[in-house]
Parts: sequence; structure tokens; C-alpha cells
Amino acid sequence: MDRVIVLAGGFATRLRPLSYTRPKPLFPILGKPLIDWILERAKDIAPVVISARYLADMIKSHIAARWNGASVVEEGRPLGDGGAVAYIADMLSLSSVMAINGDVFTDMDLKAVAEYHKRKGGAATIAFVEVPAESLSKYGVGVMDDSLRLVDFVEKPKEPPAGSRLANAGVYIFEEEALREIPRRPGEVKIAKDVMPALLKKYDVYVYVHKGIWLDIGTPQDYLRANFVALDSFGSTAPRGAEVVPPVYIAEDAEVGRGAVVGPYAVVGPGSRIGEYARVRNSVLMGRAYVESGAYISGSIIGDDAYVGKWARVMEAAVADGVYIRDEVYVGRGASIGPNREVAEDVPEGATLP
Repeated sequence: MDRVIVLAGGFATRLRPLSYTRPKPLFPILGKPLIDWILERAKDIAPVVISARYLADMIKSHIAARWNGASVVEEGRPLGDGGAVAYIADMLSLSSVMAINGDVFTDMDLKAVAEYHKRKGGAATIAFVEVPAESLSKYGVGVMDDSLRLVDFVEKPKEPPAGSRLANAGVYIFEEEALREIPRRPGEVKIAKDVMPALLKKYDVYVYVHKGIWLDIGTPQDYLRANFVALDSFGSTAPRGAEVVPPVYIAEDAEVGRGAVVGPYAVVGPGSRIGEYARVRNSVLMGRAYVESGAYISGSIIGDDAYVGKWARVMEAAVADGVYIRDEVYVGRGASIGPNREVAEDVPEGATLP
């Protein structure tokens, strides 16, 4: 394997307003950026190259500070996942690559995928994961034969093709002949739409079925769920001097006041502070969030450097970085608040403050 390419060029539009100030690969899971979870699994397979576009400077700064040997290539224009793979393969004269979507939280064993690909000897291997039938319309769905060879691929089907519930998991291995099938042209090139049909006509493409954690963090609700699954799977920490309802994660430098109740399913990011008698449940505080005494937060995401005032209530809402919520303000279910703004009045359910 010449390189592992992490595809991190998306705009994360469905994660707005949280993504106005951070790219999706830097969204934290249990206080650790998603890109770090990915690189921890990929770093021993081959040198890693991250393809970035939206807020690429933030990704570059993070990689430079944390990951020696990994590099970032900035897309000059939107390339699509297939276009990004071809661009980096041509730039570095690569003949065999693993490509990984940079917006998925998974415990997939990437070494096992690479070994499986080598055993099968095909031009490409694609990882799939079984999902409920009602979710199939969101994904590309594969159909395989008894030898685990991919025989059909349908993007976002209305009905399960041939009864399959195997969704594209966003992990690919391409040999040189498969890389040649990626169109080199202006505009975005998609693996599912522009590459897969040609591969299936000409070469053997094999299916690797992952059985384990696999979560797309494409929406705020998906992002919360990924953190909660991580709490169940990777354990939790116990705070000092607070009432805890497991599972919870509380960063080592976070502070929790007397009488506060944290959990269940609460993530308190680095540098955050929770005041006395506050209540945080089913929520994620990203980093350096300040929750004043008596505040109540449930089912919500609170961004970096956000402030929630005394006796405020935030219910199933997305609160972006730098937001200042004044004392006793109510933020209703489904509301979203854009970054770096003051909220002095109640926010109705479903309202958006850009």
C-alpha cells in the first residue's frame, strides 16, 4: 500500500451552524477530533495524506501539531471523493491506495481490510456495513455473490436491491488498474456514480463486511449518537466531587461544581466548567464551554467557548461556538444558534438564529 488517503474536503452543510467554525474531521468524539480516531487506525498501514478543502487551514494546523509523517493536500476546487483520490494518486505517482471517508466514526480494523484485499487479489475492495432497511435510501448499497465479489451497486435505492442491506462504509482499496478508471476531468468525480460502474464491468471488486461501530456524523443528531456510542464502547471517566449518572466522559481539566449532576450520556470537553447545581444530560459540551449554576442542558450540543447563563434551559438544540446565552433564557427543542452571538431572549422550538 503506497498511501492512505483520508477524504476530508466536504463542506459539512448538514452540520450547520456547528460547522461554520470547524470542518467535520475536527468535530470531537469524547474530546478527541474525529480525524485523530481515523489516523490512529490508519497510521501503521501506510503514510497518510489528507485531502482537504473547507477550512483546510484548520486541518493543516491540527495535523502539523499532532501527526508527524501525515500531510495535507488542499483541493483547489471541489473534486469529489473520486477526483481527490485521482488527484493525489497522480501527484504522488501512486499505484495502490486505501481511501477513507473523513466523516465516519468506526472501529473498523483497517489492517484486516488490507489483509483481506491482498488475499482476494482483486482490483479493488470496498467495505460495507449492514444497516436497517429503512436507512438504505441514504447510502450506496452493494450486492455480492457467494465469493464476496461485488456484482451490483445502487446509489440511494428506494428498495433494497436483491434484498441486500449492505451500505457503502466509505473505505476503499484501489490497485493501479482501478485508479486508471477514475475519470480525469473538470468538475466533481464521485466514486459511486463515476467509478463503480466501470470497475464492475472490467474487474473483480470484493466486498469486506464490517461488523461493529460505524456512524456517519453528518447531522447534529448523528454527531450526538456517535458520542453516545463511543461512551458505551470505550468506557467513561469519573469526575471529582459531582454526582454522575453513567456513562459520562469528563475531560481531565474540566471542572464540575458542587451539587451538579452530569449524565447519563454526557460528554464534557476539555477546559469546560459546569457550575453548582447545574444539570447536563444526553449532551456534548465541546470545549471550554461554561455552564453557569442551575442551568439545565438536555439533548444538546454546546460549541467551543459557549456560555450558558444561570438557570438557562437548553433543550435538544445546537449551539455553535462562542454563543453567549444570558441568564434564565430558554432555548427550545430543535433550535439552532449560529456562532458568536448573544442570546438575550427565549428561542422558540425549531427556530434558527444564524
